Amino acid sequence: MVDHDPSALPRGTKIDQYVIACLLGRGGFGITYLVRDEGLEKDFALKEFFPEDLVFREGTSLRFAAKPNSEADYQWGLRKFYDEARLLAQFTHPNIVNVRRVFQSNKTAYMLLDFIKGSTLEQWLQGLDSPPTQEELDLICAPLLDALELVHANRTWHLDISPENIMIRSSDGAPILLDFGASRFEMKQHSRLVSALVFKSGYSAPEQYTSNAAGYGPWTDVYGFAATLYRAVSDQRPHEATARQLHDDQGPAARTARTRYRAKFLRAIDWALQLRPQQRPQSVEAWRQLLLDGSETTLTPAKTRVLINRTKGMPAASCAPARHFLLDRRTALGAAGGLCLLIAISVVLDQWRPGHRLNPLTHITGKSGRTGGSLPPLRSNGGCDGEDCWGVVVEKDGAVFARVKEKSKDLAEAGALRLCERRVGRDGCRVIGVVSKQECWALAEAPSNLADWRAAPGTTLEEAKSLARTDCERSFGFCRIGLTFCADGSNRIGGSD
Repeated sequence: MVDHDPSALPRGTKIDQYVIACLLGRGGFGITYLVRDEGLEKDFALKEFFPEDLVFREGTSLRFAAKPNSEADYQWGLRKFYDEARLLAQFTHPNIVNVRRVFQSNKTAYMLLDFIKGSTLEQWLQGLDSPPTQEELDLICAPLLDALELVHANRTWHLDISPENIMIRSSDGAPILLDFGASRFEMKQHSRLVSALVFKSGYSAPEQYTSNAAGYGPWTDVYGFAATLYRAVSDQRPHEATARQLHDDQGPAARTARTRYRAKFLRAIDWALQLRPQQRPQSVEAWRQLLLDGSETTLTPAKTRVLINRTKGMPAASCAPARHFLLDRRTALGAAGGLCLLIAISVVLDQWRPGHRLNPLTHITGKSGRTGGSLPPLRSNGGCDGEDCWGVVVEKDGAVFARVKEKSKDLAEAGALRLCERRVGRDGCRVIGVVSKQECWALAEAPSNLADWRAAPGTTLEEAKSLARTDCERSFGFCRIGLTFCADGSNRIGGSD
């Protein structure tokens, strides 16, 4: 967990009939939350119009920045936000995220979208145990090309295609296109005062760096799509378009591909990555003919399969850091019989195979707790009461350690890192979460596979458990709480010292 973003609305805030569960993401022009519709008892994504150069948060409302024309520019951008929402709502396609409504509140506007349960394409690629196959990439390309063709037929451009803006839905493996960027580019061009970054390094076409929107077209989205495929076949992000214009040393897809793909498929990627727009495919149809030539994939929504079955355990997109923990705590509470046996076996496995990615071992100790007799306690500035306790979670290769009941974040971080380094080696130990004063942490796991888990922090233990269980069941079905702890060392369930 990171400290609360002061620009974002806090958890529990109610907007119309929607209650914020957590922050999903933010950019220079908007903030996206996971929200719960209390009436329908259903989750949605809620996108808030928030151009950070023009406004700042005051309570739940907004105030204009002290810049010339900030209010006029904001109102112009607000209209564009509305226009884009209404336009996207007209697109009925199984591979484009659905816009449910757009409304005003808190002196700004909100776009309600379906919440896609799954992982981004980038997360999916990172989680694969081997390079994506040709069949898998065809199954991603075919429906997305069909979706883009519908968008382009309405003289609309996406302008932000990248591995982060394509979701792989967990239920059926279908790719879903989200987060259109057209209104952001229009606002950037309208107001020179807006400095928020609208380009995506490696994925934005060269013409997007100019102020002339007349140069945009289907070829612009084709470039972004091809750059996304280049990243998939080569495991590396394409070079920045502006850098390529000065010196283009980007290797062709055929040379950088990590496994065998159709020669025409790779040639189509390189064709679409040409720097000059007129040298690229001028339409989706023209590009599809080469990209999918030889593919048996058909353009039907049912032609999908679950693409996440062979991943190494990469978590789906969620609000909370998603890794398994080894926790470090001052006061260790014993676990009951069967759980103790499971943890003991896990300890042996972790020592025997410290790089095992799906190891469900959890370690909890604290400032005065024991760590197998091999790690002395850190010195602290006095005791830790319920007002001043901190915890930090550290991960390496799926094994996670945490140190709690410390006087400061720095002490907790140092202790967790030392435990990780001692147990599984120095290189690769990294901080993935901070449990600050009076907060708690919970982990929910699928009983059928303890490597399938989700975790979340919360201002109360119940909130942490609810968020973790909801996220886990959204991804894996039935889940149970396997571990809890609070920053002050209380509410300890599970784990090992």
